[in-house]
Amino acid sequence: MFSKIYLNSKNLIQNVEKIEEIAGHKICVMIKANAYGHGMKEILSILNDKIDYFGVSNQSEGLLAKRYTKKDVIVFGACEDYKVCMQNDVSFALFSYSDAKKIVKTAEKYQLTPKMHLCLNTGMNRYGVKSEKELIKVITFLKKKNIPLAGIYTHFSSLTTDRDYTEKQKEKFFNFIKLIPKEWHTIKHVGGGRSIFEGLDVDMFRVGLEAYGYGNEFVKPVLSVESTVVDIQQVSKGEHVGYLCGYTAEKDITIATIPLGYGDGLPRKLSNKLSVTIRGKQAQSTGNICMDTFMVDVTDLNCKLGDSVMIINNASTLAPLIESTEYEVLTNLCKFRGERIIV
Repeated sequence: MFSKIYLNSKNLIQNVEKIEEIAGHKICVMIKANAYGHGMKEILSILNDKIDYFGVSNQSEGLLAKRYTKKDVIVFGACEDYKVCMQNDVSFALFSYSDAKKIVKTAEKYQLTPKMHLCLNTGMNRYGVKSEKELIKVITFLKKKNIPLAGIYTHFSSLTTDRDYTEKQKEKFFNFIKLIPKEWHTIKHVGGGRSIFEGLDVDMFRVGLEAYGYGNEFVKPVLSVESTVVDIQQVSKGEHVGYLCGYTAEKDITIATIPLGYGDGLPRKLSNKLSVTIRGKQAQSTGNICMDTFMVDVTDLNCKLGDSVMIINNASTLAPLIESTEYEVLTNLCKFRGERIIV
């Protein structure tokens, strides 16, 4: 294949080891959205012997992850079929008393054991039990059914932007977990931004972007994207390049075509902004990025067919160009149609 994603296993392992060192507890590495575009299968093959918990967003991701790991996989979004999750040893989130009744009813009907992690809504207002009254209802019901909670958790929404709001979330979380029966041995975990620096008395931290090399100075990017020059065109002054005459040559130039486009997750917003590396020099994208290709100006590079092209080696450099974050740059690569290689 002309286009490849390279995954630096050394950086990934060092990242999670450093995060664990700072956190002082276990971590749950989020592998949702195809491991933030890196490739779930590949990331699990690297971390399977290093990490005990992995997090996903939905049931289909949970079932897919279980093909590649026997470790605990937790679905943090809504589940479509609790029975299927229980049959495949997939843990899942519990959001309400109503959910608890449905889950237990299914477990009893099929003689299955649910592994539930109760979500506490302390201020994110996305999912979860928000009031002490409902929490007590859930606990009372589960105690009656003799089904313990595997975990209880919350998510901090504004760690880097609103300290007062974060402190309120912390206070609410720790007040809530006092109600959990100690005999259940329920693990307490939190996620959201820089939670590992908060010195919290929990059992586990959920981490996403940091594991892949962003958000803190002590982690290194894991992913890079490379492709190949597959065609070279001579463009005369005044001619256009690409769809909608997206670029007009101001002089005679040489254009190289790269077989990667927005169909692979390269944002169209990068048109005429993306800078790539060919033969150790920078080449500027020209014209609108196509679904399957983009073109770059290689007039002064002595470029040849088959030359390697470094497209992404740090998502932080591309994020401002599309007025977004590293999250979007990386997760766009879920659509990548090339090969993923562990190095």
